[in-house]
Amino acid sequence: MRCPFLLFARSHRSTGGRRTFGQSTSHAWLAVGTLLLWLSLVATPARGQAVTAGADSHPPVDVTPQALAIRPADIPARADADEQDIQAIVHRARVPDAARRYEDALARHSAAVRQLEERSGKRDLAALSVRRLESLQRHWLLYERSVAQTRAELARTINARSEDVSELAKRRLVWQATDQAAGLAPALRERVEEMIARIDDAEELLSVPLAGLLALGRSGGALATQIQQGVASLAGMVEEQDRRLMSMDTPPLWLALRNAEAREPLTAGVTRSLDIERAFASSYDAANVRWLPAFAAGALLLLPAMVWLRYRARSLVASGQATEPSMRALSRPWAAWLLLVLIGAVVYDIQGPIFRQQAMMLLAWIPVLALVQRRVLASVGPWAYSSAVFYFLNTMASMLLGDQLLYRSVLLALNLLMLLTLSWRMLRARRRDADEAGPMPVWALTFLGWVACVVLLASAGSNVLGNISLATMLTGALLDSSYAALALYAGSTVVVALLQVLVPRSALARFAGRHSGSLIPLAARLGRTLMVLAWLVYALQSFRVYRPLSTALVTVLTHEFQLGLLSISLGSLGAFSLAIWAAFWLAKTIRLVLSEDLLPALALPRGVDDSISTLTYYGILFIGLLLALAMAGFQVGQLALVFGALGVGIGFGLQDVVKNFVAGLILMFERPIRVGDLVDVAGMSGKVRDIGMRATTITTFDGAEVVVPNGMLLADKLVNWTLSGSSRRIHVAVSTGYSVRPGQTIELLVSIARAVEGIAASPAPIAVLTGLTPGALEFSVRAWTNPGSDWVAVHSTLSVAIRDGLAEAGVEVPLPQRELHLRRASGALVPPPAADRQR
Repeated sequence: MRCPFLLFARSHRSTGGRRTFGQSTSHAWLAVGTLLLWLSLVATPARGQAVTAGADSHPPVDVTPQALAIRPADIPARADADEQDIQAIVHRARVPDAARRYEDALARHSAAVRQLEERSGKRDLAALSVRRLESLQRHWLLYERSVAQTRAELARTINARSEDVSELAKRRLVWQATDQAAGLAPALRERVEEMIARIDDAEELLSVPLAGLLALGRSGGALATQIQQGVASLAGMVEEQDRRLMSMDTPPLWLALRNAEAREPLTAGVTRSLDIERAFASSYDAANVRWLPAFAAGALLLLPAMVWLRYRARSLVASGQATEPSMRALSRPWAAWLLLVLIGAVVYDIQGPIFRQQAMMLLAWIPVLALVQRRVLASVGPWAYSSAVFYFLNTMASMLLGDQLLYRSVLLALNLLMLLTLSWRMLRARRRDADEAGPMPVWALTFLGWVACVVLLASAGSNVLGNISLATMLTGALLDSSYAALALYAGSTVVVALLQVLVPRSALARFAGRHSGSLIPLAARLGRTLMVLAWLVYALQSFRVYRPLSTALVTVLTHEFQLGLLSISLGSLGAFSLAIWAAFWLAKTIRLVLSEDLLPALALPRGVDDSISTLTYYGILFIGLLLALAMAGFQVGQLALVFGALGVGIGFGLQDVVKNFVAGLILMFERPIRVGDLVDVAGMSGKVRDIGMRATTITTFDGAEVVVPNGMLLADKLVNWTLSGSSRRIHVAVSTGYSVRPGQTIELLVSIARAVEGIAASPAPIAVLTGLTPGALEFSVRAWTNPGSDWVAVHSTLSVAIRDGLAEAGVEVPLPQRELHLRRASGALVPPPAADRQR
């Protein structure tokens, strides 16, 4: 296959003749684009042909005994080296600790799984709440992770032993081939047979522990299968509980009261729930025992730190650097310390027993109420305090599911009490003035309150009609979501207070002053958005709709649409858009921080900081584009044709864009102009405001913003008045009469120039005689301005000073004079008019 680029180049070379630079450049870009397209089209077949040719042309490996045999001269040294390796292999095989450790670990896992299987195989699990079932499921998942870790370590040991056996087999094959070789000396042959016998003994020694490890691997696989079945069984029970939300799972309450006969003892359900949670807590702590000392040490060290932060916060408030409401969270160090410790405990138990998480959340209610601002408590009303009692009662009532009638009665009474409390709160809120509202508007709190009332009415109605699963879920979800909102708010106040105390106030004020219009509001919005999203996810999980919604959303987003060879899904498009937005936001933010905070603090030459920030900006954008394409599902092979077409487009119509882009890179690295330079280009003068990758923005002295392509800056003549310095030489032309000596005038002009503000002392100003014209002596005053001075203003000041100085010295500045003589054709002078003669 012939390359079309060669044909293209040959045809244009044969045409000959004169061609302009623009035409040759256009044809060159076209040739490059055609070459890229041709390479993209032939890359895959050529690669396949290369692989096939490589496979066909590879010479066959000689594996005959003669090729494997060791040369007689190398037998002694090779035997000594192999003997050392065999001894090392035998030593590793004789260490029984690894196999015994895996055997003990699998035995412990097996016994624990049998107990958990007995606990999970009871028929009365359907009477437990969904929280207990989820806790039991987490117990199974804990054993699944533990067994998976043990199996991974066992697999690595088996692989190491298998590699040793394989290595012995290879060495035996080599020594057997050497033994079959002819012409060996008796001593060498004896040494060879000795090595074969040593290898046979080592293989026999390795076979027993390897067989034991393989048997343990099979036992681990069977145990993992048993655990997977247990996880699937519990997952099915949880899904069944979710399906029961839409169906009547018990008789109506009036029928249940009428048919109340034999009921299970009250302590049976409580004992069963506590047994599940207690066993899970013991196993969870045993699996994470290495984290407990670190957690305890961190909690103990945090208390004195919080006390010190309280004194630090008081000093900031006393000095006026912080306000008292913002430091309220640190004014109560015990509450802040307890909240942080309980948050750490919840994070530690993120995959642990749910009942212990509920206990931690209930304990955290005390510091939350102590840290929440008074205006928030005033907005929420007594619900902030009574909800803690309701949360505790609901947690305890969930233990009574074994006695359905008692549980339904307690739950109904709890719903009615909560409904009464919220109704009273709503009636009080209607009488409040809007000006007394807290951080949330009154209408928002009223709306949320009525939504909570509707949820409680639905829970009570479901309980009465016979849908106990829905009633349980609605009550628990309402309490959990309301508590989570208060906890997130209290936690955010603690974090904000810690940042204000720990971050130096001067640095914080400087950063806030620079980015008050961009980063500070964006960071605040981002923090609030993350808090709302976290609360929303938690609320959806509490209302048991997160799993079906996420499943449906994943199904919709992963549905692929085929467009020829390209497959596109909504998820890939969303990921692409999100990645592009994140890349632009991150690039803009990093560029802003680099240009305004980090780089100005470094001793860099002028213009380097702008180049670094701009190149960083476009580098992040390029990486973000690649990541966005990868997230959208595009492969490099699929993009080859696109790049080829892009090369053709560059050759035809985008060569100016690419030229300007390359010129922008040159400007970034060579820095012939920098932001703030005064330049003359394309017949205009101005100040460089911004240097981009495609174009440079210049602000003229008339205030116009001129966008100049970067290619023009490199192609045309560019005058930079401030490349190596901001000093500028100015000229003032002066004329005097012949009556004054030139030396005296020069001394006077130099003294006047030295006294003008803005004129540099070095180089010193000078005055020179530039011409002898009829009626006047021509002088030129030449002086350099100080760095950073406005040369136009200095030029004007110097001109005024020279005029005033010459007038004070009595030096006459001759005015331009002209004599006009009128003659007749004969050459005689024309007489003046009669009127002039009479005068």
